[in-house]
Amino acid sequence: MKKRVLAILVVGLVSATTACAISPAQRAKYERSGCTQVSELQGCDLNKSYEWNERHGFINNDGEQQSHYGKHHHRDNQQNGYNDNHSDAGINGKFAGNYVVKFDNGERGADIHIEDSGVYLNGKEMRDVNAYNDTLTFRDGYATYTIRDNHRGTWKDEDSGNHGNIYASR
Repeated sequence: MKKRVLAILVVGLVSATTACAISPAQRAKYERSGCTQVSELQGCDLNKSYEWNERHGFINNDGEQQSHYGKHHHRDNQQNGYNDNHSDAGINGKFAGNYVVKFDNGERGADIHIEDSGVYLNGKEMRDVNAYNDTLTFRDGYATYTIRDNHRGTWKDEDSGNHGNIYASR
């Protein structure tokens, strides 16, 4: 009797713990955005279009995902002991300066400081920074910040729905 119960229990546990694939809705998001599960971890946004992700450097012109060794900064770049977190991202003076993040109603939201060694939001270094052509994009939580080389930009928090503009401070 114990062997029978044990056999039923083992079969029940094995069948209950099988891996499940992503849902059809999630698959459609991946297809529409051009992202993969790996590139999503590197900043590719499932809620954006293929064109948006391509324009911001997450997908190259061949339809392949960008390697995180190219346009994106990740912690593994600092294992060598030097702080070279943005030299390969194309920042190097193009976006350098101080910026003010403002809500749509004009209220000041945050301060951004960009220098060759990094991008800082209210003093906190941003890790996932992407520079592509004339646009610098980074994320902090659900908020996406986009600055163009004319030193103006926009931001949007997908979670709260807040949004506004980014201005160079004088």
